Amino acid sequence: MRCFVFCSAQIDSYDFLKSFDFEKSFIICADGGYKHTQKLGLVPDLWIGDGDSLKNGHIAAKEIIAFPPQKDNTDTDLAVMEALRRGYKDIIILGALGGRLDHEYSHFCLLKKILDNGGRGTLLDSDNEITMENKRFSVFPDDKKYISFFPFGGDVNDFCVKGLYYETENMHLVSGEVQASSNCFVDEKIGEISFSSGYILVIRSNDSKEG
Repeated sequence: MRCFVFCSAQIDSYDFLKSFDFEKSFIICADGGYKHTQKLGLVPDLWIGDGDSLKNGHIAAKEIIAFPPQKDNTDTDLAVMEALRRGYKDIIILGALGGRLDHEYSHFCLLKKILDNGGRGTLLDSDNEITMENKRFSVFPDDKKYISFFPFGGDVNDFCVKGLYYETENMHLVSGEVQASSNCFVDEKIGEISFSSGYILVIRSNDSKEG
């Protein structure tokens, strides 16, 4: 079963969510993410947070876990930890991109936490899909034009790309350098990514529709 975590960053359009079946998923609101479930007409299975992002105190959720504002973890961190504690491995985080930059970066870190706990996390909005990998994986064409790879938390060794426009073999990705950005599919139906060690942040993106 899939778990959706709603955060409080702005979502301009919900059209990209039409393919998801929320009725068959577990829905968690991280504090102000509650506004999105209200707009979507969803009753969350769980609301969790300290309430500092709510415009009014009323919460219509099946379950509520409240925390004091003075805490070590962000509301989204608490939501993800609770999802993992309940056994969810496929966690999609919405309303997590844009807004406060420190929160956005913290959500990248949560992808590693999910991965280290045997799950798969995805940060998703209308133009971007962000995941993290720590072992060989495949990628397939979708509606996103670009695919980029960044080492996360340290170097990545023996990085190989097959089946994309830019191919490489036994490349050393250095943390803090940009070496594998803006790749794309050509005619191939699958891209194969392998490496011997490290974590890779995978960002699939489209150009912004603005402008």
